[in-house]
Amino acid sequence: MTELGGIVMLMIDRQAKEQIYRQLYRQIRAEIETGVRQPGQEMPSTRYLAHQLALSRNTVEHAYQDLVAEGYLVSRPASGYHVTNQLPFVVKTPALTKPHRPSYQYDFTEMYDYLHLFPIQAWQAAELRVLKRGVEHIQPANGDLAYREQLVHYLARLKHLHITADQIVITSGFTEAAGIIGNLMPLFKTAGLAVAEPIAPNARMVWQTLGVPITQFRDLANIPTAAGVVLSPTHNFPDSAGLSVAQRERFADWLQQNQRYLIELDTDGNLTYNGEPAPAVHHYLAGERSFYYTNFDEILGASLSMGILVLPEDLVERYQTLYGHLPNRNSQLQQQIISQLIENDDLERYMRQLTIVYANRHQLLMKTVQAEMSDMVSEMGSTAGSFVTLRLHDKRPVKTLIQLAENASVGLVDPDRCWANLTPAYPSVVLSLRQADDDQIIGGIHALAKAWQQDSL
Repeated sequence: MTELGGIVMLMIDRQAKEQIYRQLYRQIRAEIETGVRQPGQEMPSTRYLAHQLALSRNTVEHAYQDLVAEGYLVSRPASGYHVTNQLPFVVKTPALTKPHRPSYQYDFTEMYDYLHLFPIQAWQAAELRVLKRGVEHIQPANGDLAYREQLVHYLARLKHLHITADQIVITSGFTEAAGIIGNLMPLFKTAGLAVAEPIAPNARMVWQTLGVPITQFRDLANIPTAAGVVLSPTHNFPDSAGLSVAQRERFADWLQQNQRYLIELDTDGNLTYNGEPAPAVHHYLAGERSFYYTNFDEILGASLSMGILVLPEDLVERYQTLYGHLPNRNSQLQQQIISQLIENDDLERYMRQLTIVYANRHQLLMKTVQAEMSDMVSEMGSTAGSFVTLRLHDKRPVKTLIQLAENASVGLVDPDRCWANLTPAYPSVVLSLRQADDDQIIGGIHALAKAWQQDSL
């Protein structure tokens, strides 16, 4: 650590992986951009700075030359290096206010993916293979062909879908997928959609922005009149409940008899602790009048922002007419990486490992709940996925209990946002297993039980 020109301290870490000239370059650039070094100011000579930092002059010269090349310094004959009078691409901007994200000692929320379990080695190996091979500059409207071909096999194995690559459209998420569906089906704007609750808020609200009227409902025995039904048949979040195989078959029969369209959201039904995931409703419809949407949020994290939309076969031609001349702008690099993961069985192997991890965490959580607070909560729904839903026996409002948990630095999920006008039939809270390791689970449940018990006295 050495004082530079009496103004600022530079630090050289000789143990760091970053090259020394890059450390020097980066710190001097930061001084210039933040105004520590003013426009026109003379820089220390390479000889002086090399002596002060115990570096070779070549190292300092290398850093200075990079700064010259990028427009931060100018070299003047016989007078050395000076800070440029006009900095490159540097504009003054007001300080940004970061969105508030609570920090918990025991985090059972779903607001952040720490990616501790992410298959980094398999991803990096796949990425290296793709980069060595190269990526086409422009991809088809519905996404990378090799990726879609792998998805055909993947969805057949996991969800019993029998489709072609032409039916698959890669999107940035359900918002984009809903826009495509709305354009393909103008009927929805006049005849509307029936949206089953519970469902993710964006899957409900997006239709309003598209001019599609919706009616919410809960009971499959009383589906409102509409051209189509929006349904999440496997909703481990928010209530760990979903349709059984028999219910899926009966619902598919009803759709066929009434000639209704289905928009099926299947985003959290792949990590089943016991047995195989249930086939998609799309399977029982043989794809007729059926849109199917899924993603990798539950498996690889929501930050990929990569959705998979399956179109009814009879709408593929209309899709190509409307969108065929527009290139797909979702990351082709990511598509080809995931294609490699599927092809080499890396993805499904990781899914099996992830299922074991979540099953063990689930078992530990419920064992701890039983020991600490069995009189206050009970488990709801199936044993699958990365969430656990606890039914509350406490008469206090859910929001009050969540606030008490926050006061004890325990973060919980409020599932009520997944219902719009229909309030849940039962008070509950949801715990995500994504961030919580064994110690967090035990400590978190103990802290939660203590917080709720103390306040009830």
